[in-house]
Amino acid sequence: MIQTRFQTPLYPAPAQPTPTPVAEWLGRVRLMVKSRRFEHILRVAALARQIAHANAIDADRAYLAGLLHDIARDLPDAELLRLAPPETPVDQAHPLALHGRAARTLLERWGCCDLVVLEAVEDHTTGPRSGSPVAACVYIADVSEPGRGVNENIRELAMVDLEGALAQAISSKVQYLRARGIPVHPRTLEAYRGLQRRGALPPEQPLTQALMSQGSVLQTGQLQTGQLQTTKLQAGQRRGDQTRSGSV
Repeated sequence: MIQTRFQTPLYPAPAQPTPTPVAEWLGRVRLMVKSRRFEHILRVAALARQIAHANAIDADRAYLAGLLHDIARDLPDAELLRLAPPETPVDQAHPLALHGRAARTLLERWGCCDLVVLEAVEDHTTGPRSGSPVAACVYIADVSEPGRGVNENIRELAMVDLEGALAQAISSKVQYLRARGIPVHPRTLEAYRGLQRRGALPPEQPLTQALMSQGSVLQTGQLQTGQLQTTKLQAGQRRGDQTRSGSV
């Protein structure tokens, strides 16, 4: 079990927050994660900085947020739940979804007060909700860094069209989860709707609008109802497609 400063005073919080050198943050991250995770973190940070440079965004903040984004990723579920109390049934059922919020909690208690960096760290698991370009750099870098072996197209697009790359990454995630009847996290739906409001994604069709209501279902705690409605809608769509194609 990885210990945090809430169990042992590894990193006493400063009386007055002061900027922490990147090298010091790097040392803390190395102590908090497994070696393979640390290698992933270094790739994400480097790619986030590269994407930021290409889009004339604050590359230093993107790099730092990339270094810090997974600082809580290897904590046990019980610790994640303690650092980031669940907001939805998805959080309760899948504590790993909380590691972005948990990381922000740790960083705030360790004296990090850069709201741009904190927001990027918090939202890297579910998607940037406010339109922050730094958060977009980190999110895209996390899902497309070369070590993952996937999403090369998103990585390349981000160098010339950051918003377009983010829209592709978020929409792909939402479609993947919906197609499998897996609940979409309300924060991801919020990021999705934000892209729609900014014109980066097209308006919803009637069927998709019904599916998007799952966000409200999850927030009210009716998880099973939301899953059932999604499954019925998807089944109905499949039957309709088969009928139109002459396969049934």
